[in-house]
Parts: sequence; C-alpha cells; structure tokens
Amino acid sequence: MSQATQPLLDELVGNAHGNLVRVREILDEHPELLNEKATWNETPIQAATQMGNRKIIDELINRGAPVDFFTALALGRKELIEDELKRNPAAAQARGIHDLAPLYFAAIGAQRDAAQRLIAAGAEVNATAQAGAPIHGAVMGGEVEMVRLLLDHGADPSLRDYAGRDARSLALEIKRQDIAEMLGG
Repeated sequence: MSQATQPLLDELVGNAHGNLVRVREILDEHPELLNEKATWNETPIQAATQMGNRKIIDELINRGAPVDFFTALALGRKELIEDELKRNPAAAQARGIHDLAPLYFAAIGAQRDAAQRLIAAGAEVNATAQAGAPIHGAVMGGEVEMVRLLLDHGADPSLRDYAGRDARSLALEIKRQDIAEMLGG
C-alpha cells in the first residue's frame, strides 16, 4: 500500500465505526483496503466489531473480511465461539482491539448466550480497558437483559470508559433512560 493511500484507509477505518454509506463508497473504489490497518493499528472489521455495528460487520464479511473470535462474539456465532474456547480455553480472558475483553464484544452485540458461555469459561465481568468495560458494551448494545445479566454476575456500573463515563452516565448520554434507571437512576 502506498503512503498516499494511508489517509483513505484511515478514513475507511474511521467510518467503519458507524458510517455504512462511506464504507461502501471507499470499498467500491478501493477493495484492496478491506483488511488493511489504519495508522492506529485497526482494521475495518475490528472497528465495526468494537461498535457492534451489525450492518457494517455484515457488509465487510460479505466483501471477504475475516471473522475472528471477537467478531464471532459480537455476532453470536455459537459454533465459532465454542470451537475457539475448546481449542484455547484462555480465549475467555483474551483481549481484542483496544485491549477490550471478549465479554465486551458479546455485550455490545447483545449476544447473551455468548456472554453466558464466556462467563462460564471464566471471563472477567469487570475486565477494564481504556475504551471501556463489558458493562459499557452492554449499555451501548442497548439490550436491557444483557445489562441485567452482567449486573447479576457482579458487573460494576461505576467503572469508567475512555470519556470518564460510568455506565449510567453513558446510558443517559445515549438516551436510554430505561437502562439508566436499572443502573441506579
């Protein structure tokens, strides 16, 4: 890849966090960028997976992006999750992009079965990373039952994310009053 292409790749990965239209535009013109890394060492599929953005994840997979363990967690791909945990039991404590814990990816994808499987395999409910903890993923994923599952397993809603927000503050910011109330509001 040429140095002239790097700004476009950075734009692609940045947009893979939430702008499907721009992701399609860039990849239609530059399909060779699909699995390349931005200057901050993140691929488009990793960006979409981190955000739990199912439409962008599906678009990237349909174009040939790989499905790793963390993407499988966000999508709830049971067979891939089980295969990885059997092959490598320590995967429940592994770290994905931005040092995020596996449980974060299951939580943001609202994949309760995957989250329960990870917890049974020893995943740390309060595994923190600079970006956030699994409880932040659950709030952003927007499924009340996922938030409840993590709380029932000891998740600490006072943990802070990259912006200094606890889980309740994040819920209020994304206008999820129902989740904020569950978290003590």
